[in-house]
Amino acid sequence: MKTLIYLLIATLPAFAQMAVIDPAVLAQTLKEVVLMTEQLEQAKLEIQRLGDPESILPKTATDLVEILEKTGEGKTLQQIRAVANGASALAYQAQGLYRAPGEVIRRADGLTMNRAVEAYRKFDAVTQARMTLEKVLEDTEQRRQQIRRQVQRTLNRLHGASTMAEVEKLQGILTAQNAELSAVDRERDAAASRVVVQQIENQTDADRQEVARREEHLAAFRQAQDRLNHMLTPETSLVRIPNPNSK
Repeated sequence: MKTLIYLLIATLPAFAQMAVIDPAVLAQTLKEVVLMTEQLEQAKLEIQRLGDPESILPKTATDLVEILEKTGEGKTLQQIRAVANGASALAYQAQGLYRAPGEVIRRADGLTMNRAVEAYRKFDAVTQARMTLEKVLEDTEQRRQQIRRQVQRTLNRLHGASTMAEVEKLQGILTAQNAELSAVDRERDAAASRVVVQQIENQTDADRQEVARREEHLAAFRQAQDRLNHMLTPETSLVRIPNPNSK
C-alpha cells in the first residue's frame, strides 16, 4: 500500500507537466485505492476462514465408511428357523448346564423307541436365535468401540478446526457417527427380540397343542360314553319264540 502511494507521489511532477491536477480528485483517488486494498485483504481473510472443502478429508470419515460397509451378524427369523434341527435340540446340553434328552426313549422293560425328532425343531430355533444374539452382541460391541473412538477424534478435530469448511465437514461426520451408534444399538435390540418372539411362538404352540389334546380327549370320552350307553341300553323289541309244534 505504501509503495503504491509513493509511486503516485513520485509521478506527480510528470503529470504536473501535462495537466493541472486537482488535489480533491487526487485525494478521492487515494481513498478509493486504499478502500479497494482493504476489501481485497478482507476477501483473502474470508477465503482463508471458509477454507477449501475439497482439501479436507478427515480420516474418521474413511474409517466410518469402512464400518458402514460391514453387513453384521444378524439373521432373520426365517433364516433361523431354516437351520433349526430337531436332533440338535435333543443333543443340546449348554456346556453341561442341561441334560440332553437324546433321540431314543428307553422303556422300563429295556426296550427302546425313537423320539419324534421333528417335533423338537422349535426348541432348537430358540437356541439358534440365542446363538445369533451372542454373535450380534460380540460384533456390535467391536463396532461400538470403534465408533466411540472415532467420535472422540472427531470432537478433538472439531475443537481445533480453523475454517468453516472443516467445521461443517466434521459436524456432518459426527452426525453420521452418532447415527451409526444408534443403528448398532437397534441391531442388538432386533436380535434380542427374535429370541423373545421365537420363545413366545413356542409357548403359543404349546398352549395350542394343549387345547387340541383336551379336545381330542373330550371327543374320545364322548365316543366311549356313547358306546357304554349303547351297551347298557336294554333291548325293548318283542322277542318271538318259535312254536316247536309248527312244521
